[in-house]
Amino acid sequence: MKLSNHIGSSSTRKFLKTIGIFVVGGCLSLCQLANAQTFPSKPVTIVVPFTPGGGADNLARILVPRLNALWGQSVIVEYRAGASGQIGADYVSKANPDGYTLMMATTAVINDKNVSKFVGISLVSADAYVLVVHPSLPVKNAADLIAYAKANPKKLTFGSSGIGAASHLSGELFKARAGIDMLHVPYKGTGPALNDLLANHIQLMFAPTQTAMSQIQNGRVKAIGVTGLKPIEALPNIPPVTNSGLSGYDAIGWFGLLAHANTPPDIVKKLHEDIQKVMSMPEVRKAMNEKGAEPGNLTPMEFNKFIQQEQTKWTKLIKDANITIE
Repeated sequence: MKLSNHIGSSSTRKFLKTIGIFVVGGCLSLCQLANAQTFPSKPVTIVVPFTPGGGADNLARILVPRLNALWGQSVIVEYRAGASGQIGADYVSKANPDGYTLMMATTAVINDKNVSKFVGISLVSADAYVLVVHPSLPVKNAADLIAYAKANPKKLTFGSSGIGAASHLSGELFKARAGIDMLHVPYKGTGPALNDLLANHIQLMFAPTQTAMSQIQNGRVKAIGVTGLKPIEALPNIPPVTNSGLSGYDAIGWFGLLAHANTPPDIVKKLHEDIQKVMSMPEVRKAMNEKGAEPGNLTPMEFNKFIQQEQTKWTKLIKDANITIE
C-alpha cells in the first residue's frame, strides 16, 4: 500500500488529528507556563477608577512599592475616574488580556452589565465602612442621627464616591431601615466627598476607614458608627450602626484587583500568588490595619463567587430604592 493511500484513510486522519490536538494543546500549556514564569517582563498598570485619596487609591499605594520590589518592574497607578467607576472599568475591559492592566475595583465598579468582563485576582480587603459626620452636627451616635433626621426631614446630605458605590448603598440601606430622608450627593471618589464634609458642604458620609481615619484621629470629622455587625479593630470604641435600633443592618465595602476576563489562568494564578505574598508582609499588614483595612485571603475562585454574592445582595436594594446606575 502506498504511504499516501495509508495517510488518506479515515482512521489515520482521525489519529493524526488527535495527535495534533495533543501537540497544540501541549505547546499552548508550555507557552502559558513559560509566560507565567517570566511574568511580568514589562511595567504593570493598576487602574484606579476614582480620584486620588480614596480607599482604592490608598490600598493601591500600599501594594505598589512592594510589587515593584518583588517583580523588578515598575507598577504604575493610573486614575480613570468618572461614572461611578465605569470609565475605568470600560478601559480595563478593552485592554489586552495579558495581566499587565489590572483594576483596583470596588463594590460600585462591578455590576450585572460588566461582571462577565473581568476575572478576580485577589480580594485586597472587605471591611465595614465608618459613618462620619461633621463635628457641628449635634449627634453622638447613629440613634441620635436618626432622631435628628426625622426632626429635620430632607435637611441632611450625605456624600459618596458615586452612584452605586458602597459608600452610597450603605447610606441608602441606612435610610430605608431607619425610615428617614437624606439627600445623596455623588462625587468622583471618597476623597472629594470627604473634602466637602470637612468644609461642611455635606453633613455626613459612609466612608472607607482607610480614607477617613486620619481625619477622625485629628477630630476634623466625628465617627459615630460602623456599618458591620461588630466593632472594627481600628475603631474599637465605635459601635455598629445595627446597635441603634436597625436590626440586621450590615454593609461592607470591598476592594480587589481584577483583570480582563480572558487573562490566561496561569497569569491569574501568578498574579494572585504574588499579591498574596505582598499582603502577607508584616509591614503591609500593619499599614493596612492602621487604615482600618484587613488583608483579604480568598482564592480567585472564591473571590469571583464573593463578587457574585455581593452583586445579588445589592441589586435588590438598587431596585427597591429605584436607583439608576450610570
